[in-house]
Amino acid sequence: MGSVARDRILDGSALRPGQAVLGLGSDGLHTNGYSLARNILFDKMKLKPSSKLPGLGITAAAELLKVHVSYGPLVQRLLKKFNRGARRSWAVKGLVHITGGGFMDNIPRVLPGGCNAVIMRGTWDVLPIYELLQARGKVSDAEMHQVFNMGIGMVVIVREDQSAGVLRSIRAQKMKAWEIGFIDSGNRRVQLVGI
Repeated sequence: MGSVARDRILDGSALRPGQAVLGLGSDGLHTNGYSLARNILFDKMKLKPSSKLPGLGITAAAELLKVHVSYGPLVQRLLKKFNRGARRSWAVKGLVHITGGGFMDNIPRVLPGGCNAVIMRGTWDVLPIYELLQARGKVSDAEMHQVFNMGIGMVVIVREDQSAGVLRSIRAQKMKAWEIGFIDSGNRRVQLVGI
């Protein structure tokens, strides 16, 4: 594996209010929230790994063992296409993998001082597994976004004037993607709109 040249690193310092937040679709839990998911499915709902999940048409084991999407090849293509030339002209300004800690802990890691990320619920397809877990586990919206990826496995922060082109490029690679928010003034927090 090679290293990244220092002048090519996306460290969050180029994030500014007005930039668009794009979300790349996940295909399930990925590597997050398994303790809570298992508690709900196996302790509260009394399911077995071979039990069909209500309304999902898949067993609990099949849902929990889904293979994690690899965003690496797509990210490399985006950077090659949209981040050529001078740094100030780059379209892709930041990348965030939504892992343990969900939106609330991961996005602030790239936000510079003076910036918040506003995430607008309802702008992407929440996976049915999350709706089931929330309803059957009586989990609050805030905790769901703290623990799970909610159907967004990676966030790409882009120049607002480039968001449509970046979205087209992502979707052309057969990846689900949505514009899910924007960067605003603030103090390195995530604001969930619609909760």
